[in-house]
Amino acid sequence: MEDKNLDDINNLDFENEIEEVSLDNENLPNNLKKELNYLKQIKNALDKTTIISKTDKNGIIIDANEAFEKISGYKKEELIGNPHNIVRHPEMPKAVFRKMWQTIQKGKIFRGIIKNRKKDGGEYYVLANIVPIKDESGEIEEYIAIRQDITKQITLQKEKEDFVNNAIFYLSNKIHSPVYIFNKYTKLIDEELQSPNPDLNKIKAYNENLKRDSMLLALTDRILKTLLEFNTKKQKINLSSFKPFSLFIMVLNRYKNIYNKKVFISVNDNIKKTVIKTDKKYLTLTFEIILNNLLKNSLKELKINFTKDEEFIKITFEYFQKELKEINFTNGFKSNKDIENNVEMYLLKRITTFLSYETEAKENRLILKIPILPPKKLIKYSNNGIT
Repeated sequence: MEDKNLDDINNLDFENEIEEVSLDNENLPNNLKKELNYLKQIKNALDKTTIISKTDKNGIIIDANEAFEKISGYKKEELIGNPHNIVRHPEMPKAVFRKMWQTIQKGKIFRGIIKNRKKDGGEYYVLANIVPIKDESGEIEEYIAIRQDITKQITLQKEKEDFVNNAIFYLSNKIHSPVYIFNKYTKLIDEELQSPNPDLNKIKAYNENLKRDSMLLALTDRILKTLLEFNTKKQKINLSSFKPFSLFIMVLNRYKNIYNKKVFISVNDNIKKTVIKTDKKYLTLTFEIILNNLLKNSLKELKINFTKDEEFIKITFEYFQKELKEINFTNGFKSNKDIENNVEMYLLKRITTFLSYETEAKENRLILKIPILPPKKLIKYSNNGIT
């Protein structure tokens, strides 16, 4: 291999040069061979996992790797010689690129999320790092852009945002219907009372349905308010000490009466007396969402087992219904019922993650693990008042 000056280093075709060194210089020291082999593996790894391109000082593309060709839809020969804005998406604010040029022309690295346009008009998102390459005297010669494809993450985030917005819209409309519910059942009760032979069992059933629907409407209201808190990052932490078993039984009795299902509880006296420290409002809603969902969908009965170790109280729910599955945001929602059921599971995941609770759903079991003492992050949030 002919000698290369440092001035020419940025023009090297590294893969070919490495091959040339390894083939033509059999007497190279072992440590240098290892370094060359390592560099070759790094280059191969980058080519397979990272979108890379080089431009001159004016932003004209002078090199592009295979990953850039693949994601943009352009061949290498179509890219080289063209301005890098050949893939710029018209929805990207010009201010982003002004800031980018101001940053890299000062010799600093620019980092940001960029939306690009493919040759066929499609779009993709990248997390871009644009690095100035300098010569021996410190003058910028060219720029290298190293990017990761984050299209899936951005798309998923948008789908989540659409889902939450649809859920908020649906739940907001639903909680404005208490007058309708009240009028519906009072009308049915009045009609029955005015009939020649009023059926007292029907009247009792109407009254029970009114209580049930009013209670579920109140739950919907709490779900909506909490969803808005998390969506706007205004959830507040109020840590307090209390017995979770007593709270659980209070919530259970409320929903057990609605659905009239058999419930079997296994617990010892030690767990009944155990005091934990967490946010009582969010734990109450956690219990409400789980119990309302399981009692509503269980076929006949619900078995609940409480256990405890040094760190957690573990509650295992055994039920007879379809397995609870994590929300798939890519499927969309076909009806209001889909939105309502999914938003409960979505919010449950947000609350339990935020409070460092652990959940696991498999087959016909749901496991909830509640820390006896709050993690440090909750103590910090509690001291600050908000997240």
